[in-house]
Amino acid sequence: MLEGGFDLRFTSAGVRHREIACPQGTVFTEPPGEKHANRVFEDGARVVVLQPDLEDDRFEPVAGLLSRHINHFRHGRIEANARRIAREIRQPDSLSPVALEALALEMMVEAARLEPPPTAADAVSPWFRRAEAFVHENFRRAPRITDVAEVAGVHPAHLAAVFRDVYGVPLGTYLRRLRVEWVADRLVETDDPIGRLAYRAGFADQPHLTRAFKKATGWTPAAYRRARREGG
Repeated sequence: MLEGGFDLRFTSAGVRHREIACPQGTVFTEPPGEKHANRVFEDGARVVVLQPDLEDDRFEPVAGLLSRHINHFRHGRIEANARRIAREIRQPDSLSPVALEALALEMMVEAARLEPPPTAADAVSPWFRRAEAFVHENFRRAPRITDVAEVAGVHPAHLAAVFRDVYGVPLGTYLRRLRVEWVADRLVETDDPIGRLAYRAGFADQPHLTRAFKKATGWTPAAYRRARREGG
């Protein structure tokens, strides 16, 4: 629940919690097909809803969380990821599908707590090094987290959690960082037009590059090029 809230009323027989208050910050799950009704608060409600296909093998580790029980709790990291998903939807770019998938998987991992916590050994393990190498070789082509996980030989949800633990950011954010760094080098080393660099880096267009570049560096690409060449 991002803003506002509602009372969640379950109408199925035998449900333990027949009515649950869901104010801002609440995380809740329910099995597919569970009958319910919402009594929205006066100031409305704004939510992020995930509806994974439980027949997809990727969700096997969280099947218990999603298919058998109603859950209701607060979790700061899940709420933060939900807000990131909302921002990705409002301002999408070519990397948004990767970011959305990674954020959603991480939310489900946090909720289910079925994956073991990432350890220092994960960061130096052969599978993680394979994943890193693949990301660094393919970041301009926006690989999906399932592609990276397949190369690494681990579950996508585990990869998302470990990657966030090692680098401190989701995979989609890290991919954007690599793209910005690639463009920054070429702004100084070449005279290529900024629009062409945006295309070669994998951004949808120059405005997408400009937004990402300014967010990461505080400079527009043009200002960065000018400052670096003037010794700034």
